Amino acid sequence: MKKWKTSIMTAAAVTLLTGSLTTASAASTSTLLASRHLLEIHTLAGTGEYAFQDGDAAQAAFHEPTSLIYDSAGGNLIVSDTQNQRIRLTVKNGTTSTLAGLSWGEDELNVPFGGMNDGGKDAAVLNHPAGLAKDGQGNIYFADSDNHAIRKLDKNGNVMTIAGNGVLGRTDGNVTSAQFYHPLDVAVSSSGILYVADTLNHVIRKIEGNLVTTIGNVSKRVIEVQPGDFEYAGDFADGSLSQAKFNEPSGLAVDSSGNLYVSDTGNQRIRYIDFAKGTVTTVAGGASGSAVSYNGDFYAEGDYADGTAADSRFHAPRGLAVTPEGGLLIADSLNHVIRYLKDGMVTTVAGTPDEDGEQEGIATAAGFHSPTDVTWIGNDSFAVADAGNNVVRIVQKYQVPANLKADASIHLLLNEQELASDVEPLIVNNTTFVPLRILTEKLGFKVAYTKASTVLSKGDLSYTVVPGATTIRKKSGQTESVITLANAPFTHSSRMFLPVRFFAEEAGLDVQWLPEAQAVLIREKLFATN
Repeated sequence: MKKWKTSIMTAAAVTLLTGSLTTASAASTSTLLASRHLLEIHTLAGTGEYAFQDGDAAQAAFHEPTSLIYDSAGGNLIVSDTQNQRIRLTVKNGTTSTLAGLSWGEDELNVPFGGMNDGGKDAAVLNHPAGLAKDGQGNIYFADSDNHAIRKLDKNGNVMTIAGNGVLGRTDGNVTSAQFYHPLDVAVSSSGILYVADTLNHVIRKIEGNLVTTIGNVSKRVIEVQPGDFEYAGDFADGSLSQAKFNEPSGLAVDSSGNLYVSDTGNQRIRYIDFAKGTVTTVAGGASGSAVSYNGDFYAEGDYADGTAADSRFHAPRGLAVTPEGGLLIADSLNHVIRYLKDGMVTTVAGTPDEDGEQEGIATAAGFHSPTDVTWIGNDSFAVADAGNNVVRIVQKYQVPANLKADASIHLLLNEQELASDVEPLIVNNTTFVPLRILTEKLGFKVAYTKASTVLSKGDLSYTVVPGATTIRKKSGQTESVITLANAPFTHSSRMFLPVRFFAEEAGLDVQWLPEAQAVLIREKLFATN
């Protein structure tokens, strides 16, 4: 009698288990990339409606949450709720409250009016707050975009204007007289220097002490919007700080060296300012120094491509976040995905490219709608300002059930549940087989046995399985077809076993191997909604 034997999975077994699994390159040291196939998208807060409401996760409502930062001390998220003219706080259980901003009236679309007033929670008025940053003392800075100003929310809940006078312009000098034009993001260095993406001035500004200065050259490019109507637009140039040009920069992130990543949105590129070298280079979205084509438009044409940094393509990249391992998360807003730049490669880690979506699920199948910011929250997880969906999302690794006991056995997990069985999955010839009945019945199939075959049925869909045969007869309504398997089903311990890939391919399920739990994980790609 042939003896069946379980074994620890080899690399070949993992490949067979997961099918088209793409692993991180051998040169990469990224733990995020190594675990990206286990990432899931969950909604932390927001009903999805265009509204304002504080409260728990089931009630809280946002109107275009544009930016967020993580408060590691409290484990909470601070969110700029742009159209609601407020800065909000969302805690780990999803409860949301207001930190700053109030409504003093609404327009005909019931959108709160913006305004400009410093003061405490009951007095401060904002006008489309956007990008956020937090310093080492716990103060929060934000780009108050339609006030053309940079403001601070201190630890006591008071809002004060630190640069800009509410009038659009482009003036350096003292913070009280400096002018900005629709700034969309801010970043603060460990030494307290504040950087500003001065978006419609197409430059980066620096606030150090009481002085505002400009980083980069001012664009002189002019386009004809309509006959006789000309407007200034952004431009592109890598090179020295004094010569570099940008096109609507809208996202900033300071790295561990104190240098600055820039989402050069209108140029569809990620740029890098090296202050020690005094240079600006392109680090993704094109080769550094290569030309940008506008075809008479404001912006370079957006596109989507993963791969080497030079060959990668973006469509309106926005918020940025540097990870502890030195990678860069990018909210690629009009591709509706989160990308990751690490070791000279760009990889999509969450969202479905070119498709806006709102449903929760595994990160490669679920979707966002115009995500505008991303922030790292630890443990290979990050939060996303899903602006187009009016929600705050969390992207995190699959959580192994707490009651699962890792041992020498191979466990079978369906979504978040361990399936109990008196027989465990088997690995034979580098292929993982799972007991048929326990899984198919959980998936809603009825199982009928005959002497020669087993029939799985669900509505007008049926599969006829013959032990030892590499073909399965499929019938869907009046249509019949044949499925060919690489490895034949078999009977063992009075149980029928099928290759796990059969379920993944036929039921549209995702299959992964969890080495730390010695478990085969089978998940629905999209999660059920309440």
